[in-house]
Amino acid sequence: MVWLRREDHEDRELHWLSPWATPSRNSGPRRMPEADDALRTVFQRDRDRILHASAFRRLQHKTQVMAAFEGDHYRSRMTHSLEVAQMSRGVARALRCNDDLAEAIALAHDLGHPPFGHVGEAALHDAMRDHGGFRHNAQSARTVDYLEDRYGHGLGLNLTFAVRKSLLKGRIPPDFPLSDDLLAKTAVPIEAHIVDLCDKIAYLSHDLDDGLRAGMFAEEEASTLRLWRDAQASCGSDNRQRTVSEVASLLIHDLVATVDEAMAKAPAGGTQPKVQHSDAITVQAQELLSFLRERFYHAKSVLAVMQDGANRIQSLFAKLLDDASQLPERAQARIDRDGVERTICDYLAGMTDRFLMRASS
Repeated sequence: MVWLRREDHEDRELHWLSPWATPSRNSGPRRMPEADDALRTVFQRDRDRILHASAFRRLQHKTQVMAAFEGDHYRSRMTHSLEVAQMSRGVARALRCNDDLAEAIALAHDLGHPPFGHVGEAALHDAMRDHGGFRHNAQSARTVDYLEDRYGHGLGLNLTFAVRKSLLKGRIPPDFPLSDDLLAKTAVPIEAHIVDLCDKIAYLSHDLDDGLRAGMFAEEEASTLRLWRDAQASCGSDNRQRTVSEVASLLIHDLVATVDEAMAKAPAGGTQPKVQHSDAITVQAQELLSFLRERFYHAKSVLAVMQDGANRIQSLFAKLLDDASQLPERAQARIDRDGVERTICDYLAGMTDRFLMRASS
């Protein structure tokens, strides 16, 4: 049996990938040069480093919508990331884009998310408003570039430029501290846009599932949504789990078909084709998002838990700012370089929900 070498994978990519895809050989440099792996491409190595990172393991105990301590079957930030990775890999492969790159981006995209979801993110941004602000996507890049220093060389996981740049898709506070090579405005790979849409597909479908599981709304209410009705008609079943699965399938298949058509029409060497849904599905997805905001994300019971988490973040931030000696030694060692506010922010952003609750009790 002849085993596949890294070069074999790279050659196959060059023959098979779409002109719009990102071959592993075009990954951009690592900040610290490394010898190539005999078996894995650079994006496969990036994926593996992310999976083995402490920051990734902590996602298991960070809130998606329902707090991690409220039930064993609700999505956590980790299960969300895994679902995004699975969808992103499938969509990228269907479009002949680099599925290894898409998977790596998806697994890393929420590494910088603080405890207690977007309410926790808002609390940290408010605390850092005069010190560079806070956004979870920027913090994800900071995590892989600096905080997750597994190898002791000061360059974090030393990922490829393509993966690192892809984590910055979306709004970034203007004074947020990033590596100099990420500050230039350069286009991100098409795989990053695929991950962005799969992120939305994942949370729309699994938050629909979790909202039903939590009793935030009934199936009869969900059936007012066109996407729900189309999913039931498509799968020929009124089983809840089957319908939720079909919602995700309809969104994924529409994305693949729409982007494939855009790729076919895009002139070679021209502007990168836009990654988006069809007009009809865009409207239906927005209808579902509005429903989830009203009935799930803004539900009083959900907001009460989230607000308690935000209050704990604000209180602990103030406490540590008053006495930074309470920070772990590793964090204290960063104060001279990063400033006390950013050091505290990094520390709090890395916490799990339950660790924050213990630390703020």
